[in-house]
Amino acid sequence: MLKTPLVPEKPDPHIVGGDYFSTTSPVGNHVWRFDGTSAVRVGVPNPDYRSKAELRAGSTLREALSDVPMFVGTNFTIDLMKLPPGAFYNRIARPSDQHSHQSPGSLPNVELKADIYIGAMNQMRFLTEMLDQVFQTVHPALDNMLCFGNVLRNILILSCTECEAQWRGVLSENSYITSRSNTEDYVKLLPAMRLNEYSVRLRRYPGLNPISPFKDWDAAMPTKSISWYDAYNAVKHDREGSFHRASVDAALQSVAAVWILIAAQFGLNGTRGVNDLTRYFDLVSAPLWPISEVYTYGYDGFTEQAGPRDYQF
Repeated sequence: MLKTPLVPEKPDPHIVGGDYFSTTSPVGNHVWRFDGTSAVRVGVPNPDYRSKAELRAGSTLREALSDVPMFVGTNFTIDLMKLPPGAFYNRIARPSDQHSHQSPGSLPNVELKADIYIGAMNQMRFLTEMLDQVFQTVHPALDNMLCFGNVLRNILILSCTECEAQWRGVLSENSYITSRSNTEDYVKLLPAMRLNEYSVRLRRYPGLNPISPFKDWDAAMPTKSISWYDAYNAVKHDREGSFHRASVDAALQSVAAVWILIAAQFGLNGTRGVNDLTRYFDLVSAPLWPISEVYTYGYDGFTEQAGPRDYQF
């Protein structure tokens, strides 16, 4: 007997045969496949009435799901999955459906990107070593954030060129190619990676406030809205007039930006034993992805569309 479904919190998406969708309820998040007449939870061996919903004549998907024990008498939402099981975006980490709140998650084919990852980590080590040398003279206290100098200028320039290399790398691997990219292109990564939701803290200087280098990034002002990158452009082209902008604050934010970009591409666990990303910064906040936008594990029987694909910018 069909149970009368409770009123949904939002309209249900249009779901057709072959689509994957997610449900969110008090018992958790689950991913399902719809074939036009029935919905089956993916990753459940030998699904039965507890993990399968059959549409009867004239019934809707919600009505059929409301007959599944976990949904009886409770509200639940239905969302269309952005990706099928086993699919993922090139060089963009996301949590998995099994651990959907553990951001930044991981990149499923990270081992195939080991050279890129290790190269980025080598740059990260070099930049943090340079910061450590500065901090032996100028303590990174709030009162010293506006101190500036030649070494800080070098750190800022190197960090920002590393950010540019990584931005271009992610765009390129997702088939976004331009003859000469700039921040108008780079800012397109903001919704794909939700960089503005990351914040970090220096491990050895816990008294400093969390650092959120992409917090104010705005597509309407893609350079000016991130002060450390705007400072980089200023000191690169006009050292005499803008030298004061090569500050401790700008250098620190730019190095943190490199760290966040590595984490947002590859996750925190690294590859081939190279997983020392958390030696430098602690992750304070990261994106909370909806279940519809995470990566679903490539469960047996549901891998016909698995593998990397381009993010549509």
